[in-house]
Amino acid sequence: MNKNKEGLARYLNIHLLALFAGLITFIVYLPALQNGFVSWDDNFYLYENSHIRHLNSTFLSWAFTEFYASNWHPLAWLSHAFDYAIWELDPWGHHLSNILLHSINTLLITVLSFRLLGRIVASGSSLISDNNSLLTIALITGLLFGLHPLHVESVAWISERKDLLCAFFYLLSLLLYLRFKRDSPTETKTTNAYRNLNYLLCLITFLLALMSKPMAISLPFILLLVDWLYSDHNKQQQLKNNLINKIPFFILALISAVITIAAQKSGHSLHSLEIVPLFDRLWVAAHALMAYLQKMVWPFDLLPYYAYPKSVAWNSPKYLIAALLVLLITTFTLLSIRNQKSWAAAWGYYLITLMPVLGIVKVGNQAMADRYTYLPSLAPFMLLAVGLVWGFRYLACHSKKSINHAIPPFVTVTALMGLLAALTQQQMLIWKNGETLWHYVIQYDDQIQLAYQQLGISLYERGEYAAAVETINKALNLNPTNAELLNNLAICHLELGNLDKATQTIHRALNLDPKNPFALNTLGEIYMAQQDYINANRSFSSAMQLEPDNPLRVFNLAVSFDKLNDATQACAYWRLYMELDVTGENDAEIIKHLSDLSCPLAN
Repeated sequence: MNKNKEGLARYLNIHLLALFAGLITFIVYLPALQNGFVSWDDNFYLYENSHIRHLNSTFLSWAFTEFYASNWHPLAWLSHAFDYAIWELDPWGHHLSNILLHSINTLLITVLSFRLLGRIVASGSSLISDNNSLLTIALITGLLFGLHPLHVESVAWISERKDLLCAFFYLLSLLLYLRFKRDSPTETKTTNAYRNLNYLLCLITFLLALMSKPMAISLPFILLLVDWLYSDHNKQQQLKNNLINKIPFFILALISAVITIAAQKSGHSLHSLEIVPLFDRLWVAAHALMAYLQKMVWPFDLLPYYAYPKSVAWNSPKYLIAALLVLLITTFTLLSIRNQKSWAAAWGYYLITLMPVLGIVKVGNQAMADRYTYLPSLAPFMLLAVGLVWGFRYLACHSKKSINHAIPPFVTVTALMGLLAALTQQQMLIWKNGETLWHYVIQYDDQIQLAYQQLGISLYERGEYAAAVETINKALNLNPTNAELLNNLAICHLELGNLDKATQTIHRALNLDPKNPFALNTLGEIYMAQQDYINANRSFSSAMQLEPDNPLRVFNLAVSFDKLNDATQACAYWRLYMELDVTGENDAEIIKHLSDLSCPLAN
């Protein structure tokens, strides 16, 4: 009876503490509600994405079958579609969803820390000696996770909803697996595991995590790490059962990996070994592993974009020291396994969860990103919390003054969390809009082409075309053979009425990439402005051949046929546009237009 009461008290205590951590996190992030969209993926994901504007079978088919924006994460699209259905394009509501998800994840992190630390206590570890210490460490871990400025990028950037969703299902899956391990005896047969509700729910939430963001691919390895942490003896049958139980997880992970590679290839986002050699990737990965840990301890100078180094020298102190530290930490944890599994488990979790984004398989042009630490930070934050509690205990044991030993730890933790909260709110201001974001990046590094490129897009969206031209030209100075930049510059010249400059610029883009549908479409718009409808029609037709399912291409082609007074072709393309345009916003006007052209109405 006493054990039941004690268990209930522990259950209530940890969940109350978890709710407290989640609530504090929610309050700290409230200023992000004042932020807008940023000109970095938010356009593709939200305000220019017509697909998310209708929750219907067409949208579901698109979300689950298309590699839009070089990604496959249907649950992320579904969450954005739900937000649009409620808030439309009011960024306030989209930010609110991100803040709620992060607060819930903070709650889950607190509970998960308590469960994992409880296993360490049960194994007789000297790391934690009593239940109060366990609760304190779990709370500090949750608050570190919720309030650390390193996580602002995942929360304040609406497009990173996928990161938050993935973490939510990932953490749920881990908690369900811990429950499965707790309730199942070590001799559980493999066939019984497949009939266990917690095991099945663990598998389902893992699938949902993969459908949110493929970074969840690391979970099967983490589950094996949990098995190892729970194992008291190296029983061959137990090891065999654990491996067999993970087969469904590894199958799902493999399928996700294949889909992800295909999606990245579709957007030409993967870099070959010829472009970025394997040695460079390994050296940069080692540096990232240490840099992330440094930023967790010293959260200053956080950047939205860390450019990949133009060259990596094997004898550079920056990379040599990082590689040496990785080797030393790995060696230490391996040597400590016999007496203490906890160090190896923490380091293993950190390495495994970061592995998909360390750049061994090179995607994009960044060397690292704050958002990549969202899940991997659990282990370092837990160790930091353990270190704080150890420090408090040591001071209490060696203090000669008769004072209340609970006061210094409370003041210290409160001050630390207050500092992190202040830094987090300061970091949120960077993500206020596209201009503040990219101006901040340029202040730190004025040699990043992407920063000028995205700033130019932001200025264009605000109607500041002259400023956009100046900014895009700075990007072109860094990369004069970028067809996308030239296309953006041509569009700005077109908006300013500089048709000659627009024509010269777009032809430069097409010389570099003759089959660029965006450039062909821009050329068509320039011809339209010059009232050269025959050449405009030819350009729009070429663009549509490259992107036959793009509603904008069909729309422009239909308009050009209108200008050419070709009613038959205009009717055909207006009907096609109505079929492709999932929003249906212009259907009434188009139907009237078809009637004016004496065309048969669309079905």
